[in-house]
Amino acid sequence: MGFKHLLCLLLCAAALTVSRVFGEDESDEAYRWSRQSLPMLLDTHTKLLSKPLFRGQKEDEERGGSKTLCGIECQSGLLPIDQAEQERILGYETMYENGTHTHTEITLLGFNKTSTPMTAHAPSHSRRKRQIYGPDGRFVISDSQFSTNYPFSAAVRISTGCSGVLVSPKHVLTAAHCIHDGMDYLESARRIRVGVLQIKTKRRRLGRRRGWRKRFGRKGEGEAGEEHNSIDGDVMIRGKRGRKHRERNEDSKVAADDGNTDRSKRGRRKQKRAGLNRTRRSTEPKKRTVFRWSPVKQTHIPQGWIHSMSSNNSVASDYDYALLELKRPVKKKHMELGVAPSVIPLARIHFSGYDADKSLLDGRGDEKVVYRFCSVAKKSDDLMYQHCDAQQGATGAGVYIRLRQKAEDAGREGKWQRRVIGVYSGHQWVEVEGGEQRDFNVAVRITPPKYAQICHWIHGDPRHCKEI
Repeated sequence: MGFKHLLCLLLCAAALTVSRVFGEDESDEAYRWSRQSLPMLLDTHTKLLSKPLFRGQKEDEERGGSKTLCGIECQSGLLPIDQAEQERILGYETMYENGTHTHTEITLLGFNKTSTPMTAHAPSHSRRKRQIYGPDGRFVISDSQFSTNYPFSAAVRISTGCSGVLVSPKHVLTAAHCIHDGMDYLESARRIRVGVLQIKTKRRRLGRRRGWRKRFGRKGEGEAGEEHNSIDGDVMIRGKRGRKHRERNEDSKVAADDGNTDRSKRGRRKQKRAGLNRTRRSTEPKKRTVFRWSPVKQTHIPQGWIHSMSSNNSVASDYDYALLELKRPVKKKHMELGVAPSVIPLARIHFSGYDADKSLLDGRGDEKVVYRFCSVAKKSDDLMYQHCDAQQGATGAGVYIRLRQKAEDAGREGKWQRRVIGVYSGHQWVEVEGGEQRDFNVAVRITPPKYAQICHWIHGDPRHCKEI
């Protein structure tokens, strides 16, 4: 109970901090989710590509090789993107589970010409191994009741070693580099799966065992039952143990009746303690968390992430996001997508994932989700530069903020709502004032054109993506 109370206090403190940093007057329209019009994204042409070779290389953060991002001051000197270039960037590739690979060209209606320019890249700079700034501020959600409930339950694990976030019952948003290195798909993306954290109890296993007995008979009930018990080694061993245990009980009773030795008394006390322990284990099954893995039906990646043969630019970190569509919906509450209001500072962000150093990766113990929140140090139209503590495995996590919804009735406050406004991309070096290079943990922001693209991937119908 102590851990639960501590966690509740931490979450309450985080919520209070959010309301304070966003402003003293929470009723101000600037601090609410507001309706925004979106450019309409329409597919114009889809062509079949050759099957991917799955030769993409996963980033090795220990060996470095990261590119230095052009920061806010650097971007201010770049020309804005025109509509033709924005349409090229928002074109996308789709990979299906059978290996089929397509490219789709799009057109934008209602394009805003003040959109941000494309990020340029400076020469490479070695990456620091750690992504922790000062004291580690992450919270490991080890309690199964918390980790399997919203909002932590919206965080999922990708089989390629990244995290993601449920943005619909069948769709997961993650980082593009978890699937594709800019040149080709990763080998681990050949049969990609998504893991959702759920509670596993012993009762469920006992139910299966009872079903087995109903189909094939109980132990000792005829020749058929004996034959199946001999195949099921676990049942056979339990049967032997049961007989031995009964024999030991009979022997101890005889010894107790004689009363000649102290060994019989010690034996009775030992048996009594063992019986109490068995009773506790059977009446209170231990709750553990396990991943239920779902196969992915298709994967979407924006063209802005993929290398252009006619361009010398490296991978564009502004478009490091991808959407995975599952074959079957999962029964978990998802997070809605959103675009952060431009009139307020992004003073506090949150995200949960499966950091490799905190969450078990071998699947043989209680799985743990890792939560953190922090302030945003700098931002551009496409990126958030922050010092949220994170390690490898957390990349791809959905970055969200918490604002009030607009109340339908005048004079009433709307409900608080969390929305995903970005994707955690990882550790990068960023060029700041005077050409100085500083390191940040970087997240990709969801802009109105990106929202329109992701919404199109989810719904496939532009009528559902006219506004946020």
